[in-house]
Amino acid sequence: MTSKRRRLGNRMRKFLIIINSLFLVIIMLFTPLAYYVFNLDYYEALQERYGVFSILDRDDVVKISEKIINFFKYREDLDYNDPALQAKYTDERKSAVLRFHQDEISHLYDVRVILTTIFIIYFISFILFIIILVVLSERNMKSFLRNTGRVFIIAPVIIFIIILLLLLYGRNFPVLFEKFHKVFFPHGNYAFAGNSLIISIFPFEFFYSFFIRLVTCSGIMSLIFLSAGIIFVNISGLFKNRVYD
Repeated sequence: MTSKRRRLGNRMRKFLIIINSLFLVIIMLFTPLAYYVFNLDYYEALQERYGVFSILDRDDVVKISEKIINFFKYREDLDYNDPALQAKYTDERKSAVLRFHQDEISHLYDVRVILTTIFIIYFISFILFIIILVVLSERNMKSFLRNTGRVFIIAPVIIFIIILLLLLYGRNFPVLFEKFHKVFFPHGNYAFAGNSLIISIFPFEFFYSFFIRLVTCSGIMSLIFLSAGIIFVNISGLFKNRVYD
């Protein structure tokens, strides 16, 4: 009976390690997104880099970007009739202004729904990750180091595979970008004219750099967790013949 119970416990432990590794994968994938999608300074840096401010007034673009970030945070709504959602041209000879159209606003609402779903999954994963980590500790230091170390090793390996696939597909980023939008915006409300406000503020290069930054940050996090996992597993081996209550 004891042997059977031990085997059942080992199976449950392995199952929890795999599940917690998947939760850690989600955490490492979405933590950079949670930081940069609300980072106005990063938006401004990319807009500077890709010449947005050479076409549109910097103050107008920054204000619009800030309103969009607040919109993603559910602090305000967007209305295409809002005069604050328009940008003057840098060229003073152009008296016209660029403003959002209804389809652009509608697309931003769709983006917010997707981001909300992602962050709900992210926060649930974070909470469950902590709970399972406590369960896997089994009330002694050896089990905590061994089980946590395994989770910290498995998750980065999965991340590295995902990153490799993303980089392979990302070599043809326009195709990857198009497929992403077809999956998450099946109604096709994501194609806009090149001179539209949403494209002028967030050009294609903006999203490519955003993509590379997210992948890079996830990769760095994976290396940190992998290193910690190897250390934890090796240290746990020192407690082979010692029991800690």
